[in-house]
Amino acid sequence: MDPVAGLARSSRAQAVAAAIEHEIETRNLEHGYKLGTKTDLRDRFDVGIGTINEALRLLVSHGAVDLRPGAQGGVFVASPAPFVRLGRKMLELSKDSVSVADCLMVRNALDPLVISQATQHRSADDIEALRRIADEMSQDSLSSMDFLRINWRLHLRILEIVPSPVVRHMYGSLMDFVQQRVLHVNEDVADRAHSRVVHRDLVEAIASGDQKLAAKAVSAHQNLLEGGNFPGGQERYG
Repeated sequence: MDPVAGLARSSRAQAVAAAIEHEIETRNLEHGYKLGTKTDLRDRFDVGIGTINEALRLLVSHGAVDLRPGAQGGVFVASPAPFVRLGRKMLELSKDSVSVADCLMVRNALDPLVISQATQHRSADDIEALRRIADEMSQDSLSSMDFLRINWRLHLRILEIVPSPVVRHMYGSLMDFVQQRVLHVNEDVADRAHSRVVHRDLVEAIASGDQKLAAKAVSAHQNLLEGGNFPGGQERYG
């Protein structure tokens, strides 16, 4: 059975990205090796355009592939920058060396920088994309894990706006580590309702371009992260 079949789109994208990274590493594919076109990869993994685009965004953020336009373009194995290799080494430590709580602590410390940079550099397309994801969070039919995955997708979309590759790779690697280790969520209705408000305010603060408003929204978001009912420690994963 296809391992990505039956998964939510964000999960399918992560599975496709992981499979491609595994292939690059196990086959020791060199920089510049052509993995195929988007169409080739869609056909190979039997997924839609949205899923393959999301998978490629993950791979680019990991420094695993380059996307080249044109008739001779496609998806190529990238040559990771030194800080990307360092980021990977950080996450190759044993389970005892790196905990979810450790990663969340560093990720949360980076949040003010990420939100400030996103507020400064956001475009109209970015704002539209963020609002669309925030709208997805308002669906009452979502399971707790699906709600959390959309939450994470919102943060990763915010991260795409940040111009610093160092910040993008560090924050993205920490998010990947957390996502791969969260198996379930204990949540009540009040938690979700409050989270929706906080994340909507975060999006609107970024859209406004107002750094003071963004700082206030970050503060509210970090208050949301304190305490909580999620497994693996005393911090929420939102």
